[in-house]
Amino acid sequence: MNLLSENAVAQGMVLASLIAGIALACIAQLVSAFPRAEARDGDVVNGAIVRLAVAATVMMINVWSGIIFFMDDGRDRASIARVFYGGLLVGAFFFALGMAETIAIRSPRLRWPMLLLFGGLLVAEGILAKAYLI
Repeated sequence: MNLLSENAVAQGMVLASLIAGIALACIAQLVSAFPRAEARDGDVVNGAIVRLAVAATVMMINVWSGIIFFMDDGRDRASIARVFYGGLLVGAFFFALGMAETIAIRSPRLRWPMLLLFGGLLVAEGILAKAYLI
């Protein structure tokens, strides 16, 4: 797979916008479900909202970096692609943290298993990218 191809970046932009949309929907659900979170639940809810907000922001910035990739005239597409794919990784990382916190609202004992699951997925994604794409 050619990471500098327009198809790869277009697929990444779709993924980034989907993750951003899901993160924003999760924030809306958390705010409506816990309008006045108190005590310990408030800390978990606020942590989840912050992490999901960072994920949504990074992913939307990432969509714009993809647009810049398409508008570039060919001189520095490799550097823009590095920023783009790095943004995907950072956004997915914060999305995973936010989802683990969201799950921990109902079942705090599942926070670490979810973090391990998402962490394992990110490590596997990195290994596969290194093995097959680079």
